[in-house]
Formats: sequence, structure tokens, C-alpha cells
Amino acid sequence: MLRKTLALATSALLIWTQSGPALAQGAHSPELEQLTQRSYLELLDLAPQLRFSLGQFEAAHDRLKDQEKAEKKRLKKEEKRLEDRIDEQRDLLRGLNRRASRDDSASAEQRREVHCSLAKLEDELRRKRIERKQGLPVAFDNRQAKLDLIQLWPAKKREIDAAVDSGQARMRPHGDVEDIGIRLLREGQEKDIKKGQRAIRELKAYGMIPPEVKDEQVVGYVRGLAQLIGSKSDLKVPLQVTVLDSLEVNAFALPGGFVFVNRGLIEKAESESELAGVIAHEIAHVTARHGARLMKKATVAGVIFQAAQVASVVFTGGTVGVGTYYALQYGFFGLGMVLNLKLLGVSREYEEEADQLGAQYAWNAGFDPRGFITFFDKLASEKGYVQSASFFRTHPPFFERIVSTISEITYLPEKEDLRIDSLEFQKVKERLKHLAQERKKNAQESKGPTLRRLPPCDPLDAANLCR
Repeated sequence: MLRKTLALATSALLIWTQSGPALAQGAHSPELEQLTQRSYLELLDLAPQLRFSLGQFEAAHDRLKDQEKAEKKRLKKEEKRLEDRIDEQRDLLRGLNRRASRDDSASAEQRREVHCSLAKLEDELRRKRIERKQGLPVAFDNRQAKLDLIQLWPAKKREIDAAVDSGQARMRPHGDVEDIGIRLLREGQEKDIKKGQRAIRELKAYGMIPPEVKDEQVVGYVRGLAQLIGSKSDLKVPLQVTVLDSLEVNAFALPGGFVFVNRGLIEKAESESELAGVIAHEIAHVTARHGARLMKKATVAGVIFQAAQVASVVFTGGTVGVGTYYALQYGFFGLGMVLNLKLLGVSREYEEEADQLGAQYAWNAGFDPRGFITFFDKLASEKGYVQSASFFRTHPPFFERIVSTISEITYLPEKEDLRIDSLEFQKVKERLKHLAQERKKNAQESKGPTLRRLPPCDPLDAANLCR
């Protein structure tokens, strides 16, 4: 493990701390836990200036673990409070049903208010559970990784510099970046097309794929961006890009060159390089044939059945109901949350390889490859985690993959004018805002599940509940 190997290089660190110019705000250097609130890119610059003992790092890791336990306990209490309030509202319904055989106007209005309150409380409870079970571990894993980065990056950076200076940089796995597109990364991409097509047919048959975005400006931009990156990658099959009308912050690739990008991902990205980094990562899963290599003989139908069982627990804590159906079909969660990870090619080894190749492809296409790191960091650091929870189910946060990505970026030859953002990207984001407003106006007319909604409450939009 990289962590164990590099830990030896840090055993001689001094017990005192030494602050560089960026830290000269006061008499003391920040505590290690406070430093984990900073971005990865900031810490890359700061790490060589910092000196902490191994004991200090161990104590900081322990304190973060204690903080995580305390947060989980707090969220559990909030869940219990919401559960009690839900029970109270259901008691009110039982009382209404015992009162008379038919509702008068006052009872009907009270019933509507209870229905509305229940929808809001159940939505809030679902979010709290996701925050505790999914988001909180991601957030603290991310902070623990930053502690490791502070401790281990200086030695790793020296190792990289030495390899470059000695002419050995190309000896790393996939180090032949000047041969991208010509090199033979892994044979058999064309064999995966039928697997991907079969997967899509079965997913559509099960109603698991959200509707597509039809706007030509948005779809044309995303496809053009993906095609540019694909043309600078090791892709040997046609790239088929679909933009899904889902608020879920995610993108994923199926075997054979089928890439899906959710509009929630586009809306969440702050710069073009962030979106390009995620798309490049997904293309890397295709070029390395990760999904196909892990699928083996698994059927898509079996994958979906198993995933639905997992999703029911994630969303409801074990109780399958209307809220789960809405969440799977039209809410924040799409395929990224429910698909079996084997279909997407997710494993520790494969994720690190996709990170490395994705950085190479973004760089080769002229984008700042650090965009993926900034996007990853931003999602892992935000509170709530509801929209982005599935991103970390399909892109698990590992310390090794962060170091792998940053190391590859450091290895890459310098290029001038790497693109961070563009006016076209910002116009597309504005276009999506406009489309979201139109969609909200037409929400009552849009096709939804056959399950009955609870007018005038929309369980997908907590802000509009119980007006």
C-alpha cells in the first residue's frame, strides 16, 4: 500500500510546525483537522511547508473519527424525531378515519394538510438517512485522505521529480502519454458494444433510465465536449452520449462506448474543466473495458433486481413505498445509485486506473486535468449530500485514488493554455436554469408514474410542500 510505503519516509518529521507565507495569519499553525477543510489543490502547495509528528497525525485521525461518530449520533437523533412526528401525523389520519364515514369540508382540508405534512416529513427523513449512511462517511473519508496527503505528499512529490529527472517517467503504467490513441491499451473494445446495447435495452424495459434531455443546445454541447475528449483518448469504438433529465449529480458509462451524463452533473459543475474531467473518467472506463471485465456472465436483469433491493434499503431504511418509486424514477437518484457496481466497472483498482487515464485524456484534449479533483473535492465537502450521494457510490473516495490522480497530473508534461472554463459552458448552465423553470411551470402536465400523487404537494420538491 502506498500509505505504508510512504509512511516510512515521514517517520523523521519534526514535532514542531513550520508555517509558510500562506499560513502566516497568526501565531499558531492551523490544527491538522482545520487543514482538512481546505481543498486538495491548496494542500498540495501547503504540504511541503508543514511539519507534524507521526503522533500528531495519529491524534488527528482519531479526532476525526470521534467527530464522525458524534455526527452520526446527532443525525440518528434527528431521524428519531422525524419518525416520531410521522407517527403523530399517522395517528391524526387514524383519528380522522374513526370520526366519520365521510369527510366534510373541514375534515377534507385537515386530511390534505396531514397528507402534505407526511410527504414533507418522509422526504426529510429519507434525506437524513442518506446523509448519515452515505454522505457522512464520504465527507470524513475525504478529510482523512487530506490528512494522509499532508503527511505523504512531499515524499511522493520528490519521488515523481526524481523519476522525471532520471528519464524514468514513462516507465510508470500507462506512462506513454505521447502515444495516446496509437497505443494498444486493452484489446476487445468492439466486443463490448453488444453488451452495452443489451444492458440499455433491459434497463429501458425495466423503466430504470430517466427521460432524455431534448434541448438541442444542451445535448449538442455535451456531445461535442465528449467527442473532443474521446478523440484524444484510447477509444476504439464510436462514442454514444446521452444526456439524462435527472437531478442526480452523476455520469456513468456502460460497456461499448455508451456514456450517460445527468443534467444534475452539468448544473453542479462550476467550470468546463470539471465537467470534462468527469466525462474523461467515464471514457476511461470504456477504453480500459472495466465494466465488461467485471460483468462476466452477470445478466442485466439480475443486476437490476439486486440493485433495487439495495436501493430500497438506502432510500427508506428497509421499507419500500411510494417515496422510493419517485426517488428511483424522477427524484435525485437514477442509475448511478441503483446499478450494480460490476456493470459500471467500479473497483479500487479500476477506479485508480480510470482516474489516471481520465487525467491523461482531459490533458490531451486541452483541459486542465485538475478539474476532476476540484469537482470530487467539492462534492465530498458539501453538506447534505442528497443530490451527490450516488456520485460516491459510483466513484468511491479512496486516498490511493486521490494520490494516483494528483501524481499523474504531476507527471504529465506541461502544456500552456490548458482550458479551465468557457463561455459556451456557462451558456449551457444558464440554458438549463431556464429549462428547469419551464419544467416547474409544466410539472402538473408532465407524465409521471402511474402511482397517485398527493396534490398539491410534490414529494420531489420539499421547498413547495405544505404551502
